[in-house]
Amino acid sequence: MDYLKSFDKLALAISGGRDSMALLHWFCNNFSKDNFFVITVHHNLRGDEGRRDRDFVVQYCKSQGVECKVYEEDIPAFCKACGYTVEQGARIRRRQIFADAVQAKEAQRVVTAHHMQDQVESILMHIFRGSGIKGLMGMAMDDGVLLRPMLSVSREQIEEYISKLGIPYVDDSSNDSEDYTRNKLRLQIMPLIRQAYGGADNNVLRLSERAKEICEYLEGQSKNFDVRQDGVYIHIDVLQGERVIATNTVINAVDAITTRVDLTQKHIDAIIALKDRENGASVNLPFSLTAHKQGEFIVLVKAQNERKYCGIVDGYGDYDLGEEVLRISKEKVGILRCDLDKLNGCEIRNRREGDSFRRYKGASKSLGDYLTDIKVPKRNRDNIVVIAKENVVYVLPQYEIADAVKVDEDTKNIAYIAIVPKCRNI
Repeated sequence: MDYLKSFDKLALAISGGRDSMALLHWFCNNFSKDNFFVITVHHNLRGDEGRRDRDFVVQYCKSQGVECKVYEEDIPAFCKACGYTVEQGARIRRRQIFADAVQAKEAQRVVTAHHMQDQVESILMHIFRGSGIKGLMGMAMDDGVLLRPMLSVSREQIEEYISKLGIPYVDDSSNDSEDYTRNKLRLQIMPLIRQAYGGADNNVLRLSERAKEICEYLEGQSKNFDVRQDGVYIHIDVLQGERVIATNTVINAVDAITTRVDLTQKHIDAIIALKDRENGASVNLPFSLTAHKQGEFIVLVKAQNERKYCGIVDGYGDYDLGEEVLRISKEKVGILRCDLDKLNGCEIRNRREGDSFRRYKGASKSLGDYLTDIKVPKRNRDNIVVIAKENVVYVLPQYEIADAVKVDEDTKNIAYIAIVPKCRNI
């Protein structure tokens, strides 16, 4: 695993189980401890046992002089809020945590202890769920967030390594529960398959290699989409062409906007079928994703966090919108500018029925008609923030100002307006 040393900083996903402790032990003995740290996620699913596992990892890291970051997660609440099963929710939330660590440049990759049998199980689960050929590839060794260096290592080799070196670990009792899909496959189905077909694991892995060769060819033919600020756009012509290219393009487009865990052929077919439906038709997909028909395109959109009402304009400053702020500044920010004094006392809110807007040097009309004129998709309209008095809109921070608040010869205080992320300083 010498290629691991090409990375300057790695995070190890450690649960305390046998496989992850073998990985951590190897790193402790082959890597400088300045070049890696540990992430452990406490899911709050298994009561005292879960807390025991968390504390075991923390203490082991302390004994080895390894930095350990603990993430306390309320997975039951997360699953309830998002409509996931516990198995789905735990996996999705872990992936979010790992992706955040890489995006924040805390680590170049998060290393997991997935091994050969995990790969076989993943491929079979993809097949059983209705995956296309891309699912036959299984888990990538490096997907840009996760690094899986043990995919060629068998469970038997890990057990031998643990036993020979006396590496401590903890057992997760949920691994023996057949309530979880993967456990049913591992505990019930795989033993029967191996009994009937002695080389089953190696045969599945060989199939995975063939699938990878085919997918690499298709990859070059299936980049026919456009990633924009408001979503991923696939031209309908692409979906009316060769079926295999259409399917692979959809998969790549989903990958471009979110993780595609749990994307099945049924979902892919539903996206492709939108090409023959009326304009504005949509389908809901897993992981808070929707697909919409918009003119000549099918647009994949990630659910947005709702912008919240945030108060009354009383001068320059940042006005809270949840994960963003409405910035009204003396300094140039964004492209909109107006007369600040004409905004004082205005309400910052979401659009409402009955709102009207008179654009700069334009006629007054309903806000809905204005948004239609500038081709704002209906799916985006309920999340639009306005600055208004009663039902008269003075500023649409994402678009333009009204004629009533333009800068003129009597203006004393010019304000620049934009919506920006809280973490961004402009």
